[in-house]
Amino acid sequence: MWWFQDRGMAMIPAEISKNRVVPLAATFAALYGTLRMMPIFVLIGGSGRVFSTTEFIAPLLGVVLGPYAGPLAAVVGTFLGIMITGRTNFFGLDFLAPMMNALVLGLLMRRKRLLSIIIYSALLALFFAHPSTLHFVSVPFLNGTIEFPFIWLHIVVWVLLVSPLGRRPVEWISGATRWKAIVAACLLALIGTMTQHLTGTLIFASMAVPLMGLAPQSLAKAWVAIFYAYPIERLVVVLPAATLVTFAVVKALKATGLLHQASGMKS
Repeated sequence: MWWFQDRGMAMIPAEISKNRVVPLAATFAALYGTLRMMPIFVLIGGSGRVFSTTEFIAPLLGVVLGPYAGPLAAVVGTFLGIMITGRTNFFGLDFLAPMMNALVLGLLMRRKRLLSIIIYSALLALFFAHPSTLHFVSVPFLNGTIEFPFIWLHIVVWVLLVSPLGRRPVEWISGATRWKAIVAACLLALIGTMTQHLTGTLIFASMAVPLMGLAPQSLAKAWVAIFYAYPIERLVVVLPAATLVTFAVVKALKATGLLHQASGMKS
């Protein structure tokens, strides 16, 4: 097995052997499916549709399992959850958002940051090209209004991803320094959750009128409500929990020997 090492920082192995990745992927898929039974907030504009506590563990699929087993676990876990709850937000396409989360983070963890950037950039481009999305929101400011990008937080994450700081989470996540590992878990969770949210937003935009039955006027109001809600939803509700879960699980897997610190050697 090849290990990654950069500037002496220990890292998660590039590959987990098959006898480890299969039970890990199965465990995460089962956990992901089970957690769909625990809703945390309602999808704005989607009657009867909810987000669940799966949001808290979705980044782990890419961080631990990588860009192949991670997305697969997301797909299997999503359909398992649909079978358990009988509930689907996007007519069976619910798996796409966590799958993209796992894919972007999995590629990032395997030092394929350029591919992560390309995928994330393509999602941003699709948002602005989509005819049903709201690109700018008029926000009250002083005595007037300013036009603010709807996906301002996603753009902030894109800047983070393409900047030199975008390399640090991969170097720090399994390092010996606790605060660096926590910061790395936070950055990875942020990148993953915003990738997932952006994908889900595109799916919602595509289905809101023709399949969910929203009138165009209702959709316009929903976009404004989502604009004000999603930063709180992502930064206050999802990010802290996802950071804690990512940090704790990576640490626990290292302690049990399922993930090892790099030694700079091949094994």
